[in-house]
Parts: sequence; C-alpha cells; structure tokens
Amino acid sequence: MIGLKEHERYRFDLDGFVVRRSVLGRRELAALNRAVDDLRLPPPGDSIGSQRFNGHLAAAQVFRDLLDHEDLLGLLVDLCGPAVRLDHAYGLIMGPGTSGLGLHGGGTPHDPSQFYEVHDGRIFTGLVAVMWPLVDHEAGKGGFCCVPGSHRANFPLPANIDRSWVQEVPLRAGDLMVFTEALTHGTSPWRSREQRRALFHKYAPGHLAWGPDYVELAALAPVLTERQRRLIQKPAIYSHQPVV
Repeated sequence: MIGLKEHERYRFDLDGFVVRRSVLGRRELAALNRAVDDLRLPPPGDSIGSQRFNGHLAAAQVFRDLLDHEDLLGLLVDLCGPAVRLDHAYGLIMGPGTSGLGLHGGGTPHDPSQFYEVHDGRIFTGLVAVMWPLVDHEAGKGGFCCVPGSHRANFPLPANIDRSWVQEVPLRAGDLMVFTEALTHGTSPWRSREQRRALFHKYAPGHLAWGPDYVELAALAPVLTERQRRLIQKPAIYSHQPVV
C-alpha cells in the first residue's frame, strides 16, 4: 500500500489531482476491456445518460479488483482517512465526436460533501474521484479537463471564462488518476477515433455520503473480500471500521 509521496502531495495540493502512470498492465487492461464488451452496452450518444453505465462491479471480478488496488488504497487513506468508503461507481463510454459533462465543482461556494482543506500538514477531503482510463486519452483528443488549482478557489468560477484556463490531462490506458471533486472539472469533446472508455469510482470519508448508493452497494458483499466489504460500509461516525 503506497500513500501519497512527497511530490504527489505537493502536486495534489497545487493542482487538485495526481496521476500515477502505468499502474495496470496489458493483461489487466485486456481483461477489463473484454469485461466492458461483455456488458453489451448500447451505443453511446451525446447525453450523459447514454454514456454512463452502472452494474459493472457485480458483473465481473476484474472490475472489483480495482476497488482497493494496492497502488490506490494508500492514496485514499491519505485523502479520506482510514475509514474511507466507496460512495458510488460508474463507467463511461463516449463515441468519437460526442460531448461530455461541462465544467462543474470548485472550491467556492463551499459544499459540505465535496470540500478540500489542509490543516497541520494533513489533507482533508470530501468526495474523491478515481479514474481508470481503459484506452489512451491523448493530448488534444478530449476527455478529462479541469481548471488546475480551482479546488482552493475563494471565489466562484466566472461566467464565460478564457478557455486557456481549462487544461486537458493526457492519460494512457492503465494510468491511475485521483482528483478531488472540489476541483472545477469536466469533459472535453472526445476527438479520438476509438471509443472512450473509463471507470470512475468515487470515495468519501467514513462519516460522509454524497449519494444513497450504499444501499445498492451492500448487495455486493457476498462477492467482495473482507477489506472491500469494509469499503462499502454505510456512512457512520462512531461505528465505521477502518479499512486498513
């Protein structure tokens, strides 16, 4: 289990996200993409509803293996605390030429479930997003974008901002990206020739919930490991067991 390294902590505080390169190998990526194929999803359109899919965690072990991956869990503990919990999860597919979700989030106005603070040298976060790209997200081809540093903004995002403020983050299949939902972020139009594929798993401190998905996640308990079962505990302050 590898927590935030010194340079990662600095960059996360500076930018609002961190990327670990080449976490997944070719065999893992091939298995994950086959598992997406096996879901037999309808072709995605321009709407967010047609691009997102759920139920993948129940469908295949290879998806569940990512929940507490050894290259991820230490990051989550550093950002959300030892009682970190999985809040919700979904996958995303986009066809060439389609648009994604516009810019949202930001450090101001304050959101009690999606916040970012630093006290006494320790990071405290609300909802944290984990992105597993299953195909390359090449520079200039669209995908995840953000306004770096906006998770610490003290003023709301102005209307009609200069697009030069918005940065696309190039990723390779198998990379691991973690960002705070307090960051102003969104999805640039997908300009690659192949279908965009990515998994998004959202985590929170043990006492917080962004949504009610913990009710549905509880049904996964029989197919999870003991550590993963602790990850899907319902939000609580006093009774929540540490994951590690």
